[in-house]
Formats: sequence, C-alpha cells, structure tokens
Amino acid sequence: MTAMLAKPCALVLFLASSVALASAADGQCGAPTFADEFDAAQLDSARWNVVTGDGCELNLCGWGNNEQQVYNREAAVVQGGMLQLMAYQATGKQIASARLTTEGKFSQRYGRFEARMKLPPNLGLWPAFWLLPADKQQVWPLEGEIDILEQKGFSRESKREVLGAIHFGEKWPNNTHYSESITRPTPFADRWHVYAIEWREGVIRWFVDDKQYGEVRRADIAPHRWPFDDKPFYIILNLAVGGTLGGDVVEETLPAWMLVDYVRVYDGSCLS
Repeated sequence: MTAMLAKPCALVLFLASSVALASAADGQCGAPTFADEFDAAQLDSARWNVVTGDGCELNLCGWGNNEQQVYNREAAVVQGGMLQLMAYQATGKQIASARLTTEGKFSQRYGRFEARMKLPPNLGLWPAFWLLPADKQQVWPLEGEIDILEQKGFSRESKREVLGAIHFGEKWPNNTHYSESITRPTPFADRWHVYAIEWREGVIRWFVDDKQYGEVRRADIAPHRWPFDDKPFYIILNLAVGGTLGGDVVEETLPAWMLVDYVRVYDGSCLS
C-alpha cells in the first residue's frame, strides 16, 4: 500500500454532478419525515451521530466482519451540498473511515427510505446504506437488519452490482439472510444513483433509480420469524474497508470517497 497523507482534502471533483434529481417519491408522498440535503456548512449533529473506533470497545473488533478501518470524526465532511465519507491511510498503519447513524435521533417503521449516492470505484471497499432496530433489546439479528444498499469490493465485476438484504433468524452463528441484487453493464460508480427501499407490513422492496429489482415477503422466510413489523429502525451510512464483502485491501483502495447528495424518508401512506 502506498503512503498517503494523514488526511486527504475533501473531494471537489464531483461538485458539478451533485444537482439533485427528483425521485418517484417527490410529489407523491408529501413532505419527508426525515431529510438531510447536506446544504449546511457542517454535519448536522441534531440528525447524525458520528461513530468512532474499531468496534473492540463493543466486543466487535473489526465490527464483526474483519473490517480494517477505524472510524473517526474527520472522515465525514459536508461540503458543496453533499456528504463525503472518506477512507484514507492515517498515521502509522491505521486506516481511517466514517460511519454515521441516526440512532436516538430518528427512527421509523415502514415507509420509503432513499439516498442519492455516488459509490467509490476502488476495489477493497464495502459502502453501505442500511437500517437497524431502535431501542435494541436482543442480540443481533433477532430483531432484524435491513440493508438498502451494499456493494462488494472483490473485483471489477463486483463494481457493476449492488445488493439489498435482510438479516434475521437465530443469533450468530445460526443467523441467516435473504438478499437481492441488480447488475448493470457499467460500474455503479460511474454516476449518481438513488438507492431505496419501500417497506410495508410484511413486505420490503428494493429500488435503484425507482426501478424495483427485489422483493421479500413474510412468507418467503418462513419458518423463520419476520421481525420487521415489530419496531422502528434507524439509519446508518458507512464506508468500510476490507472485511467480509470488501475483500482485500490493495494499492488502489485508498484514498476513497463515498458521496451522498441527500437522504430522505417518507411515511408509508403513499406506497402501493
């Protein structure tokens, strides 16, 4: 791995591409119940928590997935009307990256959750936009996990695919999951896309640019219990380095930027 500056400059290359595109929810779902357009001068602490550390303090070293990054505050920057989650070689051998959550600040059961994002092209990364249950009372994944967007970092081929998933079942190692994916002719990193789920009682659907590519219903995971009607979930955005889906960290992995134009959530009243 080549040596990197302790902290890269915030990315300005894509500013001209950050003009927001309307989603299918605009004009149909009314005002969002949660929205951050990232137009302020800095991250809104009333909406977001900045996670720090490598997970060891939670007995989850490597965040339970052999991830190599250490999350820190400086890796999340709001500039030019967008959120930038950066991954870079920090001092020594430490890899810095960013993870944000709305835990304790916003959660919702059902509705449309969407974000307009530009994924990094680098191999060795695992960008994600996902949900976890608020006020967690049980060991993961007994109360469920909903992954709106994940991308593997193993190969050039994997950069043409994104996936959505749910996790459920018994506690690890007897947990299980259900996933859907969509592949396009060119890498998703080539341009901005809107990644979304529409979540109603007993059903979750996945979308890219308002094109549905997956659906799971309660009956699809039987005889496992469907935990996704029990409580509201909060939002997580993160850029992991390496790990189960990130693959090997190679010379081109760092530095990297995951860009977010907006995050919006609507209630379920307008969903079909």
